[in-house]
Amino acid sequence: MKQFLLPCALLFCGSLFAQTPLLEENFDSYDNGSYIGESSSVWTTWSGTTGTDEDGIVSDEQANSGTQSLKIFGSVTGGPMDVYLPIGLEDAYEVSFQIYVPSGYSAYMNIQEALAVQVGWAFDMYFNSNGSISLSIDQVEIASMAYSQDTWNQVTMLMDPVNDRAEVYINGEYLQNFAFEAIIGGLNLFGYGDGTTEGLYYIDDVVVVECDDVLNSIHETELDLVFGPNPASNHITISSNTQKGVVRIMALNGSIVERINLTNLEAGSRIDLDLENGIYLVELIANDNSTMRKLVINR
Repeated sequence: MKQFLLPCALLFCGSLFAQTPLLEENFDSYDNGSYIGESSSVWTTWSGTTGTDEDGIVSDEQANSGTQSLKIFGSVTGGPMDVYLPIGLEDAYEVSFQIYVPSGYSAYMNIQEALAVQVGWAFDMYFNSNGSISLSIDQVEIASMAYSQDTWNQVTMLMDPVNDRAEVYINGEYLQNFAFEAIIGGLNLFGYGDGTTEGLYYIDDVVVVECDDVLNSIHETELDLVFGPNPASNHITISSNTQKGVVRIMALNGSIVERINLTNLEAGSRIDLDLENGIYLVELIANDNSTMRKLVINR
């Protein structure tokens, strides 16, 4: 099993040169057909075992720059490729890359909440075969937009563990601003597709670079949402910088378990709860804007 400490190597570079990318990767320095985890000092796999079917392949079939990219593929049932880029940063950084999804195929990826995999999923992205992108938190879609197959698309993820916010852009177009309550653990590229079609996609021009603080987006008009206790048992007290709004509490399958109209949010409003233990999403909708946070119930 390959052992590594990517954050140490990256932070050494960043500490010497402000705004210098901590990582720039276009896959042209590797042999065509080689396994990226086996050939690179920073890339690995979900299990940590490299040089097997789980590892991604450097390919000259597509390239956004240079002549090569990273090829990820699998099947409807998942895998076999499960490539991981450990990052482990606690400040605001931008992670961007180019993605190419051929017609009839799809792509899936996620950002982990810790350096080690399987500790927690911060958010997931599906590039569906119908030309749509789905951004999800805990299996609940929070935003979607269109993208183009058979061409390169730029994905830009601004992630700020200090201010607990993240913001995603596709080809420079705003997708969503949302809560991000963890470190930037790592980028997982999984061969699983959209659940209907097989996964097949190419990744190129990966860049990790320091960015400005990510605050509530202008698209949300800086709509605040604060509640506690969290974890909660039988109630929460919720407040915001707006007086009136609609609060929806959703289960992870997307069903709405509570919907409350509140008129005293600035002063704080108590919501009594009768929910089973688990993770829920609390959404505040006000003035044609919305924001969302996780809620843990532990009775």
